[in-house]
Amino acid sequence: MTDVSKQTTLDIALPSFETPHSRRSLIAGVIAAGLGAGLLPAVAQADTSPDDVNTIFTVAQTAEQLAVTFYSNGVASAQAGTLKDAHGNGLDEAELDYLRAALIEEQLHQLFFAAQTHVAVQTPNRFSFPANTFTDLATFIGVQQTLEGVFDSAFIAAVYELTLLGHPELARIACQVAMIESEHRVLGRDILISHGLQAATDPADNWTYAPQLLDSVGAAPGVVAAAGFFNAQNTGAYAYTQVYDPSKAGKDRDLLGLGLDLVADHVLYQAGPVAPMATGGGMGTGGGAATPELSSGELLTTGLVPLAGLLWYRARRGRRVQESRPASHEMGTDTTDKDV
Repeated sequence: MTDVSKQTTLDIALPSFETPHSRRSLIAGVIAAGLGAGLLPAVAQADTSPDDVNTIFTVAQTAEQLAVTFYSNGVASAQAGTLKDAHGNGLDEAELDYLRAALIEEQLHQLFFAAQTHVAVQTPNRFSFPANTFTDLATFIGVQQTLEGVFDSAFIAAVYELTLLGHPELARIACQVAMIESEHRVLGRDILISHGLQAATDPADNWTYAPQLLDSVGAAPGVVAAAGFFNAQNTGAYAYTQVYDPSKAGKDRDLLGLGLDLVADHVLYQAGPVAPMATGGGMGTGGGAATPELSSGELLTTGLVPLAGLLWYRARRGRRVQESRPASHEMGTDTTDKDV
């Protein structure tokens, strides 16, 4: 297996900021190079982690600040009607809600990692993006695909490194985050298809295994900096700002008026990474809340519960019914599981 250099990663990422590219060439490059699994090189893994836990979480927090900055400006532009495709069409409400939900999730990730590093905001906290990122939809999604690809790779590397460091509970959290970043990637590709920027025969979910383009989490900042997003570390035109506060209720959660309250109640598990279903306990070293005790009505109305989760909930309810039947029978009560 060959190691992946930073330059190799950049070759399949976003083209240089200084080089002009048409919308067509940018999207073609991202789809053909950045999203073609057959073109992705293999990564050689070391037997020891080059990073410590604090480095991993610091890099993760910085990445999430970049993601929040990217999505918040994208949502603001889309909401104002200035983010459009080549035909002058903006995002519909469903597509805008994709971005709003992604923004909430990235903010929650940032807050989680900030709680672990004990640093509210990492440096850099100002970022640069290519010209027209927040006015041209093709450019916006091209940047999104690049960033989510780097984030996916970094969190896959984090799973491996944290396991080597003897922290499987933290590796599980990195896996949970990686799965959500990958969802964002697919939703971005779905937007491309909806706007005719990508052939419908090229499905949004086109990967069997997510590729790992980085051999360590610590390699990610160099890749992002070389691509121009850090712009001399802290002089970018776009500053990170917290946009969502899960400790507040209703519209007060939406700190910048980006319509986040419209979807916030359907973004589940905001208190922290979900604990193992088998134990129902907390996350140990990584912190976070136990699995929320949702009623069956709440589970079903969200429309976002995976089938496996619902089956687990049914099984748990069934065990409770079985355990309660002897005592209930003596009292002459019926304990059927009517609400599931």
